[in-house]
Formats: sequence, C-alpha cells, structure tokens
Amino acid sequence: PMTDKNTYATLKHFRRMQLVAICRVPVSILLFTLLFPALSFSNEDPKSELDEISIFLNVQGIGGLELPAVIRGQEIFLSVTDLFNFLKIRINPSSGLDSVSGFFITPEATLLIDKANNRILYNGKVFNLKPDDLIRTETNLYLKSDYFGEVFGLDCTFNFRSLSVTLNTNIELPIIREMRQELMRNNISRLKGVVKTDTIIPRSYPVFKMGMADWSVIATQQAQGTSNTRLNLSIGSVIAGGEAFFSLNYNSNTPFSSRNQFYLWRFANNDYQALRQVMAGKIASQATSSIFAPVVGLQFTNTPTTYRRSFGTYRLSDATEPGWIVELYVNNVLVDYTKADASGFFTFEVPLLYGNSVVNLRFYGPWGEERTREQSVNIPFNFLPKNEFEYTLCAGMVEDGLGSRFSRGNFNYGLGTLMTVGGGIEYFSSVTSGNIMPFLNTSLRLASNLLLSGEYTYGVRSKAILSYRLPSNLELELNYTNYDKGQTAIGFNYLEERKATLTMPFRGRNFAVFSRITINQIVMPATKYTTAQLLLSGVVLGVSTNFTTYGLFAGQARPYTYSILSQTYRLPAGFVFTPQIQYEYNKNKVTTMRVELEKQLFVRGFLNLSFENNFNSRSYNMGIGLRYDFSFAQTAFYARKGNNNTATTVQSARGSFIYDKKTSYLGTSNRTSVGKGGIVILPFLDLNANGLHEKGEPKVAGLTFRINGGRVQYNERDTVIRIFDLEPYTNYTVELDRNSFDNIAWQLKKATLSVAIDPNQLKLIEVPVSIAGEASGMVYFNSDKGQHGLERIIVNFYRNDSILVGHTLTESDGYFSFLGLAPGSYTARIDTAQLHKLNMAASPAVLPFNISGTTDGDVVDGLQFVLEPLRIDTSDIILPQAAEQTDPTPEPQIVPQKETPVAQGSFAIQVGAFGVEANALATQKRLSIAFGRSVLIVSEGGLYKVRVAGFAGRKEASLFKPKVAEQGFRESYIVKVK
Repeated sequence: PMTDKNTYATLKHFRRMQLVAICRVPVSILLFTLLFPALSFSNEDPKSELDEISIFLNVQGIGGLELPAVIRGQEIFLSVTDLFNFLKIRINPSSGLDSVSGFFITPEATLLIDKANNRILYNGKVFNLKPDDLIRTETNLYLKSDYFGEVFGLDCTFNFRSLSVTLNTNIELPIIREMRQELMRNNISRLKGVVKTDTIIPRSYPVFKMGMADWSVIATQQAQGTSNTRLNLSIGSVIAGGEAFFSLNYNSNTPFSSRNQFYLWRFANNDYQALRQVMAGKIASQATSSIFAPVVGLQFTNTPTTYRRSFGTYRLSDATEPGWIVELYVNNVLVDYTKADASGFFTFEVPLLYGNSVVNLRFYGPWGEERTREQSVNIPFNFLPKNEFEYTLCAGMVEDGLGSRFSRGNFNYGLGTLMTVGGGIEYFSSVTSGNIMPFLNTSLRLASNLLLSGEYTYGVRSKAILSYRLPSNLELELNYTNYDKGQTAIGFNYLEERKATLTMPFRGRNFAVFSRITINQIVMPATKYTTAQLLLSGVVLGVSTNFTTYGLFAGQARPYTYSILSQTYRLPAGFVFTPQIQYEYNKNKVTTMRVELEKQLFVRGFLNLSFENNFNSRSYNMGIGLRYDFSFAQTAFYARKGNNNTATTVQSARGSFIYDKKTSYLGTSNRTSVGKGGIVILPFLDLNANGLHEKGEPKVAGLTFRINGGRVQYNERDTVIRIFDLEPYTNYTVELDRNSFDNIAWQLKKATLSVAIDPNQLKLIEVPVSIAGEASGMVYFNSDKGQHGLERIIVNFYRNDSILVGHTLTESDGYFSFLGLAPGSYTARIDTAQLHKLNMAASPAVLPFNISGTTDGDVVDGLQFVLEPLRIDTSDIILPQAAEQTDPTPEPQIVPQKETPVAQGSFAIQVGAFGVEANALATQKRLSIAFGRSVLIVSEGGLYKVRVAGFAGRKEASLFKPKVAEQGFRESYIVKVK
C-alpha cells in the first residue's frame, strides 16, 4: 500500500491529467465565458482579449501533441518555436524572443519571423504583418495560424469546441522524412536479424556445469514374435566452457556396444571469425564417400553456429513516370523509397536474404495514381557473401572394425554477389579405387531467378543442379549426377542419376492447392529405373485433401502405377475423421482402404481408432492408441490386432530434466531439452539503487515481457520467470514492459535486452526495479499585474548539487512534477540558460530536498520558485579585453567607492563594467540570487564594475567561471582584491 503522502501526490497528478484530457472542452468553454468575459464581449483593450492556453495539435500521418497557443476571439495563435521544433524545422529564437530565424527544410529557404518590424522574410519574399498578428509573452512568440498556411504551406484548421488544431500539408516535412528513415533502418535491421537494444548480455563459459538430461523408454510386445525394450539417456552439460553431449543407448535384443553410444564436445564462439567452432568426439563427417559407422575425431571450422539471414545487396534500376514516388518492399517490409528523376529513372540497393525473397515495388503518382510490380529473388544457403571465406577441417577414425582413417578439408569463398567457389580434398583409407579424392564446387547466379550449382570429385562423380523460378511462382529444378565407372567410394553401382522437379501453386475461389511433379531416373549397368510422382495437396471447399500418384517404370516390365487419396474432416464434438484409399491402375481396383478417427481427451490426451483393409492380401488390422502429455513426460500406448492372429502392443514415455544451480531449480519437461538453452528472469526491488541484487532486497511480482521464441513458465510463488527451449548460440531480444507494476514509483531503467543463449544452461538475468521518487511544486511570475503561474519553464534536478539527473517543464498553471529520482539528496533549479534568455531571476536560486528510500517511493511537494524580470540595459557594458582574461598579473588595488560588504577571500570574478549604475545594481541583485554569495560593485573611472567575490585562490575562482558563463557573462576574468 502507498503512504498517505504518496497517495495524495499521485491523486493530485492524475487529477491534473484528467482535467486536461477529459474535461478540456466543457471546462475551457466555461472558463472563457465566466472567468474571461472580456474575451467575448470586450473590444476596448486588445490585450485583455488574449489568453494563453494549451491546445491539441494533430498532424496528419505523424500524430499530435499539446501545444501552447493564444486565443483571441475565434482566432488561434500558435507557438512558433514549439511547432517548428516538433516538425524538426531548424530555427534559432533570439534571446528576447522577439524574432525567430532559421531555414525551412532546405538551407536555401531561409526564414525570419520579426516581431520588431512585424514581418516574415521567407525564401527571398517579404510578408508584412499587422501589429497584432505576432504576440510576444514572457516565455513565447505566437503567430496567427493563417500565416503558417499562407507562408509555409502548413494549413491549420482550428476547432474552437475541442480546442484542437489539425495541420495538413503536401510538403514532406523533416519529421516525416526522419520517421520514414528510422522505420526503414529498423526494418532492414530486423530483416538481417539485428535489433537495437539498450543492454547486451553476452555468452558465459563456465568450467563445469550440469544442465539438461533427456530420457526415453519404448517397449514392444508381439504375440507371435520377440519383445523388445529400448532405453535412452542423453546428458547435456558444459565442460571447459564448451558444450558437452553424451547419449547412452540400450536395446534388449542387442549387446551393449560403444559404437551405439554417442559423445561430442563443442566449443563455439561466433564472434571469433578465424575459428568459430572446435569439436571433439563423434563428429559429422559430411563425406562424399559412403561411411556407415561413426567417425571419432576432431573438427575445426569458422562457419557460425547460427543460420545466415543476410547475403548482401544488388542494384535494382528501372524507369517509371517522371516525379513518381517509388517504395521498395522486401517480404512486405518497407526498406527504402525514392523519387524518380525527370526522365523517370530510379535505382535501389536491394538487401538480399537467404532463401526466397519477394521484392515489391509500389509506385505513387502526384494525383493519387498507384501501381505495383513484384519479382522473386532466390539465394541458396550455399552462397557466401562477397569476400567471405569459410573452411571446415576434420579428421578421425571410423568405428567400422577395420581401423579405417578419414579426413576432409573443405574451403569456400564468395567471389561476389553472383558466384561462390570452393574446393578441397577428402581421404578415406578403405576406398580401393582411390582413397585421395580432391574436389571442386561452385554456385553461380546466372540471373535473379536462375541458379546453377556444380561439383566435381576426382575419380568419383560429377554433379550439377539448375533451378529457375518464374514470377508466377512456377519453379523448375534439374539435377544430374554422373558416377565414374569402377568407383568404390560410394556404395552403389549407379552410372547416372537424373531428376526433374516442377512445382506450381494454384489458388481459386474455393481452393488453394500446391502441385509438384517429380521424375527421377537411375541408370545402372544392366537396367534403368524411372519413377514419377504427381502430388496435389491443399484445401478444397474447406477440406484438407492430398492426392498422390506414383509410377514405376523398369526396363521392359509393365509400369506399376497407383494413386492415394486422403482427406481430413473436422466433425462436431472435436472428432477428426481421416479416410484414405489406394487405387492400382494395373488392376483397375481399390487395393487398400484405411479410416482413422481421433478425439482429444482431457485437454492433453488423444484417443485414436484405426481400421485398415488390404484387399490384395485379404487381411485387415484394427488399432487403438492413447496419448497423454503430462507436465513431466509424454506417454503413449498403442495396440494392434489383425485377422491373422497377430497382435502387437507398444508403450512409450519420454521427457527431460532441467537443473539450475544458481536458483536451486530442478524441473521436468515433456519435451527434449539437451542442446537447448533457457533464461531465468528474476526481478527485484533495488532499494539502494546500485543495480545489484543484494541481501534484503525483495523479489517483485508482476513483470511482463515479450520474447521472440521459447516456452515461458511463471512461478507465482517465487515470482521467477523461466523461458525454455531456446536455440543456443543465438541472440534473443527480451522487451520488458515498463508499465508492468501497479506502483507508479517502480520503474525499469533498461527495458530492452539482447541475451546470448548458452547451451545446456539456464542464464540468470536479475532485473533491478528502481524506486523512483517524485518532486513537485510551482513556478510563479511576479509582474506589475501580480503573481501568477508561469508555463513552459524548465526546472532542472541535480544530485550532489552538480550531476544533472533530469528536467521537466511547468504546466499552464505553473505546476511541475518529476518522477524518477533515486533515494538521495537533490537540488532543484530553474534552468539558467532559459533565465538568461527570458531576462529573469529566480528566487530562491536553489531548493535542496531529500528523497528517502521507501519501498513505495517518496514524494516531495511544495517546492516553489518565484521569477522576476530583470530590466537591465546591457548596451553600455564594456567587455574586458582578451589580454585581461589571460594576464596572470594581479589587477592594481582599487579602493571601493560603492559596494556591498566585502566577502572573505582575496580573488573575485569581474563579469563586466557598466556605464549606468542602475544596470550594475540589477546585475548585482540577479547574480546574488543565482549564486547565493557576495557580489560587489566597484566604481572606478566612471564605470561600475560588478564582481563575484569571496574566492580564496585563483584556482577556486577558475572552477566557478562556468557558472558565471551560464548566466550569460562569458567574457569574465579573475582579479585580485584586498
């Protein structure tokens, strides 16, 4: 629960927000008619008709904000500086806010809004204004809204009832360009898998750590056969900073053998380009030779563990209508836009991604015309980016009982965006036709949709793959392999392999079908086999349908062809009915029929009934199966009975264990976990604001977040969040929700994390939740008409009186509030640069306060500043010469003629010399309030010299000079006094 003080301040803050957001229209109208009757009825004094107020500005395509404005009758005057700053238009207001200069979008289009001369200079033209078209107040300069449209093309429509202004323009404003460019940069980064985060949590490399274990049991019993039991236990851990994997296998019908066991140690670091992976144990050989036994050895490679997403770029040039806007989309993501030149020509650098990418161009004409153009670009995964080199080296012994030795070196290089070349050598001691086998390979992009890959292994085979994809998504792939006669490296006697695949999707009003035709031909020394397959798969009238036709052609034998039709119907009560028939064209009859009925039970269970009848063998089988997924294991039972007195039953179960020593967690899962990683998120209340989880700092419940993957488990008892099933060696983005907590004082400083996942580990991420204190108060302005609240004044907050921790702006009534202060001592000050521009002084200059470290957050209110105008004529100030600023010799002794009591100390800072005594007195008062120390006036030679006194040494005075500069006196120098 919040304290009474905190509750009061929070309710006070929300009350202000509600008055602005909900009651703005009726309250404003009521205030205008009751509190300011002169606005509607008086025309005697123009100034009495004016009232400063906040209105809502809505800019089409961008959004909106609260904007200071002045209302006079039915006319609206908008703040020049606030509007232009929001639109990212570069301007520079004068110190007295009587003019604004800069340029509009381009540096050539200079602008000057001049109150003194009541005119606007823009792009070489002069726009004369009426005396009351520009209004200057203590803090702002307002321009009548009509001129924003007439001069700059920013048409403003004022709605008095809702106190809002809608801005429309055909100009591409800097803020629109900036937003689109930021969107494009983010889209390109996301396409490449790169996301900007505020915190990066890297990989860890412990010496030893146990993490994951998978287990499985499968038992089979046959009524007239042998029974069998298979057991598997896989253990994933970390040894010497690398991933260690062990798999033990047991089969009741097979003697225990080391050949059937698996073990591998892998050290991976994707940041080290020269050597990214080192593996030891039973390695994947990637051999051309036929190796049917495990290879025990070493492997070195600089290939990353993660899949590449970005390949490079290529230049796309085309022509359209002159002056049209062209947008480039890759996979429906905007990545760039441009404007066609006078001849209609345009060009893009298109980012290429691995796999098939859809490149879409959208054309927009000046009168609302729209056109689109689309093409596909396919980049196979065996292409390397330009100038990138990859290698893989491995060597070991083959567990084939013959003591065979194996080694292979593979090298690839990206010549450019169109070609990748490679080669290497393979050695296998058991090959009798030649155990040393050098090879070459290449991948070539002949056109954007035409790819060619080739490979040649000396004495073994030649292989080529050609693929072509049309814009209609029809794709043709041709494969051809030629084997050398007499080769023994590959364990079959093929002479040639030929394969053609044609795929094409079809889409209609009531159907969506994917079609594929495959023809595969194998040439052997004595015969030739040809197989053909036609596949039609999709949804027809809402029913999932698959129709497949097979054909086998061998020599002079009669072709053997048949078709299988299967469909899936979803019935009421959650039943799924799947019928399937097989028809043989040789016999012109249905040879097999199968039906299956499935029903979900108890959310996690499934019941399956099946019946199959083979008309050729006159046999049938009935089966029943039950699956149930517990939280710790997946279990299944299946029984089948046939008419030939055969019966089989199968029972199976599998699951995994997950262990984390740091959080003393031992969990179970019904999925495999070995080789994967996870994250443990532990939010805690950071009482001392040091970012470390220390004893006595409690855990915090209620944190919400987003992550692009994984399985989330939230433990309400200990408020810990665990995320499982994450791919190792991959960076995941975790986005924490800053608005997760009910207490507004609990805040997250860093909300976007990039986490590198460690294999076989749960990575602990302790999230500090800071306790933010709040400081609030009022800023008043003393004028000839009395005291009233002053809006848009900058209030700065400092820690230890020197470290700026934040700032805020006062509201329309002078109220300010800042939330986000950690426990400690602070001071609040009015921004000195703004005071100098406004020619004002603040009293007091500094307000000290403390934020205590309570769990609900401390609130300090009642801070109050009073601003007064300084009417100083600085035209007669005589600035010191440069020689005086650097001359180390002390100034001759001066006998004060008129001064305040002399402060202790022998050095002072002279800020200037005035010819008018009143100006010196006003400066003395201003600096005394700002600094809280003695400021002297020394009269000499008809000049009144203002000095900030009380410094024990020249060094102390030098350190104070930046504060003097903040008050606008940048030409000060140090003098020595008695």
